[in-house]
Amino acid sequence: MSIIDDFLNVSADEVDSMFGTKTMVCDGQTFSVVWDDYSSDSDGGLGGLEPEVQATATAQPGDVTNPAALKGKRCTVAGVAFRVYAVRPGDVAIRFDLCDPNESK
Repeated sequence: MSIIDDFLNVSADEVDSMFGTKTMVCDGQTFSVVWDDYSSDSDGGLGGLEPEVQATATAQPGDVTNPAALKGKRCTVAGVAFRVYAVRPGDVAIRFDLCDPNESK
């Protein structure tokens, strides 16, 4: 990890409090996330549309156990149901792309 990553991890609680957090519950884990509402869809590589991403949630790496295992799981953020469409774990943050809870992908 770099010095910048170390600094960002130490400062993460302060940064999260500035942005505001919501509670995410997924597969028996409960953790705080910084929330970003957005909506997008895209053409799939073999034709057809990929699921619409409805929002992203960003968590601190120390707050989530085995984030990659949460892909495809149903979750709630502030009581609203979603499905984890994609997980992008990193040294400083874990990004969850969330879609409709009824999506099968």
